[in-house]
Amino acid sequence: MLPVGEHWDLSLRTLGARAVRKALADSGNLQPDAIYIGNGLANILSHQANLGALISDEAGFPGIESCTFEAAGASGAAAFRAACMAVQSGLVDIAIALGVEKITECDGSTAQAAQDLILNYEFEGTNGLTVSAGAAIIAQRYLSEYHLDRSVFQNIALQSYQHAQGNPYAMYRNGITEAIYQKQPMKNHPLGLFDVSSLADGAAALVVTREELIPEESRDDMIRVLGSANAIAPLSLHDRHQLLQYRAASQSAASALRKAGLSLSNMDLLEIWDAHAIDVVLAMEAIGLAIEGEGWQTDMTTLSSMGGCLGRGNPLGASSAYQLVETVLQMRGEAGACQIGNLPKTAFVQSLGGLGSTAITHILGH
Repeated sequence: MLPVGEHWDLSLRTLGARAVRKALADSGNLQPDAIYIGNGLANILSHQANLGALISDEAGFPGIESCTFEAAGASGAAAFRAACMAVQSGLVDIAIALGVEKITECDGSTAQAAQDLILNYEFEGTNGLTVSAGAAIIAQRYLSEYHLDRSVFQNIALQSYQHAQGNPYAMYRNGITEAIYQKQPMKNHPLGLFDVSSLADGAAALVVTREELIPEESRDDMIRVLGSANAIAPLSLHDRHQLLQYRAASQSAASALRKAGLSLSNMDLLEIWDAHAIDVVLAMEAIGLAIEGEGWQTDMTTLSSMGGCLGRGNPLGASSAYQLVETVLQMRGEAGACQIGNLPKTAFVQSLGGLGSTAITHILGH
């Protein structure tokens, strides 16, 4: 991983290439056959497409197989799933999955407008709906449906910012208190400033291969991919039969767990998408960790162990790659001040795109 933040001095290709080289060094200097790149906004904000050629060459691998995957916030996870399938098929021996995003090429309003393209432009974007406003509409409906106050989002935000304090790669490391949370500006009621993640620059990469190709000295650090699944739901809010059900999250989770031959009760670590506080609530209910109307009760569950999108910062297409790298560090016992109590043996990692319209889930294990 590279630190999440505003990297004014680094280009998109430099961010990506550095993450690739760091991942390869961690793997024992394996030589990749393919690099799959997850990115959401480069063709708009950086005026750059064809990232496969751009970043792979910058990383020192001209002639390699490479292309880009776009799935909004789940782009990095989509690249990782592609790497897994390529290696599992036998057509590729060693693949790199990279998530990279460069937001600071432009001002904040331009970046926000680009992010809003992950919604249905024809029916929602042209009428002024933004991603944050869409999340707020869902959150308002949730509070109304279950007769709740917006304070139910408080513990989700506090936990994410608290966990980010120990993450040297996080954008926000000062944490927030209950008093600060309660005084936050309300930009899209009922979601306040701390309930919505901040866009940022970042890059994170992972190396995927078969066990027999891993150097002997690196095998103790090996983490297995036990299950992988991708599912989608209607993109437009008005096309969803149940606004408060993240069906893609439910289907993706069930499929990945089935492939792994495990259940949620077997998971030692959960990394749930938290671009907005309401995403956590509905994902918890969708995957079966809470019943409808109670997904905000997260007191007994450790989520976003290194800060998540809220505390770490949200480099959109790269955020899901950060989730995976952070999970690997937890499972290796290398998460530093963010390390959870017992070394996780199994982990559930789910990334969402487009207010729950895309969901990619991975089950990792030793």
